[in-house]
This record gives sequence, structure tokens and C-alpha cells, in this order.
Amino acid sequence: MYFFIVSIFLALYGGLNYYIGLRGWQFWGQRVSFLDIRVYWAVFAVIVLFSVLGIAFKNFLPDFLRSGLYLLASYWLAAMAYFLLFLVFFDLVRLLDRWTGFLPKVMQSNSSFTFIMWSFVVLFTAVLLLYGTWNAQNLKVTSYEINIPKQAGPLSRLHIALISDTHLGAINDQRQKKIIDTANSLNPDLVLFPGDIIDDILFFEKYGIADDLQKIKSKYGIYASLGNHDSLSKDLRLNIDGLNKAGIELLRDSSVKVADSFYIIGREDKSSAMSSGKKRAELGKLMQGMDLSLPVILLDHQPIDLEEAKSAGVDLQLSGHTHKGQFFPINLITRKIFAVDYGYLQTESLQVIVTSGAATWGPPLRIGSSCEIVDLIVNIKGEGYSS
Repeated sequence: MYFFIVSIFLALYGGLNYYIGLRGWQFWGQRVSFLDIRVYWAVFAVIVLFSVLGIAFKNFLPDFLRSGLYLLASYWLAAMAYFLLFLVFFDLVRLLDRWTGFLPKVMQSNSSFTFIMWSFVVLFTAVLLLYGTWNAQNLKVTSYEINIPKQAGPLSRLHIALISDTHLGAINDQRQKKIIDTANSLNPDLVLFPGDIIDDILFFEKYGIADDLQKIKSKYGIYASLGNHDSLSKDLRLNIDGLNKAGIELLRDSSVKVADSFYIIGREDKSSAMSSGKKRAELGKLMQGMDLSLPVILLDHQPIDLEEAKSAGVDLQLSGHTHKGQFFPINLITRKIFAVDYGYLQTESLQVIVTSGAATWGPPLRIGSSCEIVDLIVNIKGEGYSS
């Protein structure tokens, strides 16, 4: 089965790249006199081959190759997405023109116009990638203020820094410093990481990221749940050790009562069943014995199973995973997949906040989304309160 899936992926990936390469040669091969078809396809094949090596074999490459090839592969994936969008659009327009003849004659027959058009497509894609790279370096703070109509001991207000999808590793290897400085500037009571924290444990250790993360300041501690990248990582045990060294308390289908005032639950990511062979625990079982007169905060990496959380009595679910699509048009897909792929949602007593994440995965760029830390104020009200 594994071989079959890999074969299908490689066939699809190779076919899409061949389509891009063929269109590239058709538009430029006859117009650039010094361009030799053998050189063109050799260079194109090397780019595609390295992109496969950079993604599929990242963990097996030596240090001096890993980050470079992974970066090349990531950017090529983003470039592929935009080349395919433009190519499919223009091919559909050309096909429609064959049937209807709606395009002006100068656009139908003028090869120079076609050459200029496709040169513009390449330049526009390059500009998008440059902008996305610049935008991904910025880390903004997104603020929310919500109310939970419960009592929490002496607490009437809880200040949370929500930090998801840091993907610390080969590409985001120095990202933690900006994240730490931003989080500490908020002076939070509580810091929460709902998954996808470490992508590459070798770089995590090489750059002493655990020591840096220990600098995060929080009155009630730092808690985390695992994400899909964490759960499916072959270095999961090392990742867990790294988080422990960083002073982050990992909640794996477990909970903790904090300051006798509120609960935090961390669920295993739903993808964990693929590696462990068993489903994550039912939320109702995790909440047995809890005093539901106190606020219950759930860390669940993916913004899913909201009905289960609502029925179990969770007050606030905090999630990440979606990256808000990270770059257009993937955000259009995440909107369809999830009930809330970004921002705030309230469904009866359950409130949900989904963050776009503090870093990137794959291409280190953001187009139509931003890297963020969520600054969350939770006002805790006693019985009788109504919003």
C-alpha cells in the first residue's frame, strides 16, 4: 500500500511538472535563440529531482544539504502552485477561444504578445514569492477578549499568549527569538502551544532552541499539545524530550488543574492514530471527575470535533494547524474543510479560537495570511452572568 501511494504521488508530481516544463519550452524555447532543449530539460529535471529529495528525504540528508534542498523544494512547491494556476487558466481561455473566437486577433496570432504575457507570468510569480517571503518574516499580535460565565477561584481575568505552529527547524531555525520576545512583551499569565512546535530536532538541538524557550515568562506555566507534524515525526521521543528540556509541560490526552481555578486539557492530534495504531481518547473520558463549575480550556491542534467539545462541556478550544491557508489559494480550501479555519467562533457555550500560527511550514512565505501570536484576554464571570 505504501509503495502504491508513493508511486501515485510521484506520477502525479512528475506529470504536473512535465506540464509546466512543456509549456515553458513551448513559450520560450522557440524565442530564446541561445536556449538548447537538452540544457533546458536537464536544468528543469534537476530542479524537480532536488525538490523531491528536499521534501521526501529531508531527514536522511547530511546537515550541509538538508536546509538548502528543503528550501529549494519548498519554494518550488509554491512556484508550482502559481504556475499551474496561470497555465490552467490560460489554457482554458485558449480552449474557449477555439470554440468561440472571442479573443481579439492580435491576441490569437501574435507570438510576441504570447511571449510577453508568459514573461509577465514568471515575473509576477517571482514578485509574489518575494513578497510572501518578506511578509512571513513579520510577526504580528492578534488580540481577542472573551467572557466565560463561570467562577475560577480568585481569578476574574486570565491573560493567555497562544502560540501555534512554530515549526522550529531547518527553515524556522531562528524564529524562536522573535516569538519569545513578542510573547514576553505581552506579560501573559499563561502560555499555550497547541501543536506543531518542532519540525527538525537536529536543528532544534544545534541552535539551542530549548534553552531559548526557557526564557518565556508565564505566571501559571507553559503547556502544549501535539500536532500532526509532532505526532507523525520519527523523532517524536526526541521532540518530547526537547519540549521537556524547554520547560514546556506536554499534555497528551491528559489534563491539569491550574491554581485550583481552571483546567487545561491537551488532546493527542487525530493523526496520531496513523503512527500509534490507536485512536485518541474520548474527550468525555478525559473530563471525568472534573469540576465543570470551573473553566475548561482545550488544546486540540486541529479545529475539529467541535460538537464533541461542546457536548463534553469545554468552554474554550484553542487550535492552529490551518495556517489560514498560508498562501492563496489554499485559504479557499481551508475555509471549506473546517467550520472555522481562522479567528473566533462561538457555538452555544463553546468558544473556539483558531490561530494562523507563528511561523510557516514548507515554503517560508505568507500570501493572504500572516504569522501571529494571539493575545487573549479571558474575563471570568460568576453565575448569573450573560453576554
